[in-house]
Amino acid sequence: MLAALITATLTLSPQAPTADRLDRELVAAAVAVRGETELSPAEAYASASRAATAHMRVRWEERTQRAVELRRPFWLPELLVEHRMQRWLADLPIEQITKVVDREDKERVHEFGNSYQTTLWVAEEPRSVKHGERRLRAELKRLERTTAVKYGGIAAGWAVLAFLVGWLDRLSRGYMTGRLRLLGVLCGAAFPAVLFVG
Repeated sequence: MLAALITATLTLSPQAPTADRLDRELVAAAVAVRGETELSPAEAYASASRAATAHMRVRWEERTQRAVELRRPFWLPELLVEHRMQRWLADLPIEQITKVVDREDKERVHEFGNSYQTTLWVAEEPRSVKHGERRLRAELKRLERTTAVKYGGIAAGWAVLAFLVGWLDRLSRGYMTGRLRLLGVLCGAAFPAVLFVG
């Protein structure tokens, strides 16, 4: 009796997902992407592949936008974040994240010849998505740290500049006050441009 109870408990315990189950989940999550009608099967497949890559890129752009909205601190400039995220998305290996789980080729017969159209069912592998999201969060953290360091550098530069302008004004006994202040304002405005553009 006790042995039967233990056996039943062990068979009901959750088990690690098998590759077959993961494949079924990928098929269930797949999205159909249809390519343009082309004059050869190879061109039809290439068109469907481009459409699948564009579809996945849009999904990652939306995912990136949501991550930025959730994690961007108020002091981090939106333009700076958008520029960094566009660079990050451009380097993202979409083709490696995307998995084609099924394919359908249609051939149509016309008077002038045959035309072909390919439909691909594509899905994202969950491990690749999690890895990509971790990389995205790390990129946002890195951007926060570097921006905070740059803000600190700007504040320190302004403090040193104010001290130098005051010291030179004192040395000149007020003779060059207007010119020194103008030079200080120009140099102070140049600090953020140099740090954030460079």
